[in-house]
Amino acid sequence: MLQTVIASPYPAMRAGISALLEGSSPGAVTVIAEADSVEACLSLCVARTARPQVLIFDLALDDADMSGLWRLRAQAPAVPVLALSESNADTRLLAALQAGARGCLPKTATGAELLEAARRLVAGESILYPSTATTLIEQLRGESPAESLTARETEVLQRVAAGLTNKAIGLRLGISEHTVKFHLGSAMSKLGAASRAEAVAVAMRRGWISV
Repeated sequence: MLQTVIASPYPAMRAGISALLEGSSPGAVTVIAEADSVEACLSLCVARTARPQVLIFDLALDDADMSGLWRLRAQAPAVPVLALSESNADTRLLAALQAGARGCLPKTATGAELLEAARRLVAGESILYPSTATTLIEQLRGESPAESLTARETEVLQRVAAGLTNKAIGLRLGISEHTVKFHLGSAMSKLGAASRAEAVAVAMRRGWISV
C-alpha cells in the first residue's frame, strides 16, 4: 500500500486530497499524516515512525523563493515531492522543480491522476506537464555565459540553498541584511536568475554550490 503525506495550509484542501486519493482505488493508498506547515512536513518526512513514500505538497504552503522545498530537498531527499499548483501554466512550477519537486500537477487533478502520479514518483519517474517542460527548456537555452561569483556571493547563495532568510544569513556571516540583499542581487544578475530559487538552481547546476 502506498503511504503518503499531504501538506497544505488549508484543512479543506488536505481533506479533499485525502478523500480523492483513498476513494480512487480503495486499499491502494493510505494517507498516514497531514501537515499544515513546512516544519511539520520536515518532521514527518525525516521521522523514522512515519516513513512516507511520497509527499503531496500544496505550493500555497511555500513562499515565492520556494525555501520550504529547498529545505525538504536538503533534509529529506529520499521522499519525492508532488507539487500541486493553481494551474499547469503557473510560473511557480518551474521554481518548484528547481527547488526539488519531482512532479507537478494542477489542483484540478482527479484522484486517479494523483494516485498515478504518486506511483510514478515512487517508481523513480518524474511528472511534468508539456507546457512547463517547454518553458524550462527555453530558460535553459537562454542562459547567459557563465560569470564567476565572488566568494561572498557564493557564501550567501549556499545559505539560501539551506533555506535561511536574508536576516539569518546576515547573522551567520556577520554582515547586515542590506549587504546580504546586495550580494544576492549581484549573484542573481550574474546567473541570469529571476528568483532566489532559480539562482540556487543555476549555481548548483554549474557546480558552484551544493546542498
